[in-house]
Amino acid sequence: MILAIALFFATANLGRYSNWADSPQGYFMTRAERAEWSKLTTEAEAARFADKFLAGRGPAFAASVAARAKEADNNLSVAGKRGSQTLRGKIVILLGRPASLTIVPHGGDKSATMATHLDTSHPQPVMNIPPSAAPVSELRKRYSTDYKLGYPKRTIVVAVDPITGEDRILDARAAREAAELLEAAAEASRKP
Repeated sequence: MILAIALFFATANLGRYSNWADSPQGYFMTRAERAEWSKLTTEAEAARFADKFLAGRGPAFAASVAARAKEADNNLSVAGKRGSQTLRGKIVILLGRPASLTIVPHGGDKSATMATHLDTSHPQPVMNIPPSAAPVSELRKRYSTDYKLGYPKRTIVVAVDPITGEDRILDARAAREAAELLEAAAEASRKP
């Protein structure tokens, strides 16, 4: 038991690098690099790993990632949660700026629109939402807004909880496909 506790504290001693794997730069780690990272136990080892990692991506890598993270923060932040610390931000940071970004209520129902009330003396915004016949899961109720990130060959739909800013891809197959795209982008970021 004491050995297990000692091992826990030894592996958690990465100092200023303790959250680096979950940072915009860390998003670019491949599966193999993540496996290597998980074995590090000291801040010095983490520093060497990060230095080698950055050197393997080229001199413009850090600045490019910082610019993409800033753009994600500026355009994808919800409920006080920075866009660069979300799945949708990770997608944009790894794959680049999408060709299109659409934010819609679940299902993208085109008849759910904002309109102005016809009484022009007291204009009031009115939301026209038709009744929904299909039952909605509790998970879908929570993640009620879809961010559709349009790329040339694929649109990635990320469901967002507008109250907390948390997000996820609700469809398991689409989540696996997105994970493979992100892994391919991480692999491509390595200098040959």
